[in-house]
Amino acid sequence: MIRDSLKDWKRVTELLTRILDVRGEDKRDAVIEQVDKLLTERDKLQPTIQAPFSNEEQTFGEELLPLEKTLQAKLKVYLKDIRLDISEQQKKKVSVNAYMDPYNQVYRDGTFYDKKK
Repeated sequence: MIRDSLKDWKRVTELLTRILDVRGEDKRDAVIEQVDKLLTERDKLQPTIQAPFSNEEQTFGEELLPLEKTLQAKLKVYLKDIRLDISEQQKKKVSVNAYMDPYNQVYRDGTFYDKKK
């Protein structure tokens, strides 16, 4: 017989993998909130999953390993997307500031440099 905590772990992990398939900046906040909630739930389940395991639980756990690897890969991709969006926003901010005040970076010490030779 498989413990309920292992079944719950699998359920939460499968739910996480399905939630991380949702792409779109308009839904990102809701997805992050759900992921955070489910990861917290998994953290609470982890201490209840301790040895000794029966043979049935051992095979069930081996079935969970590929699912866990899939989840880790999806979390990395999601984090990479978020970091990419943040860096794009920072570039846009610099670009807009440079457009609004193009002479901000020019040194105004009163000297003239002739670029012709």
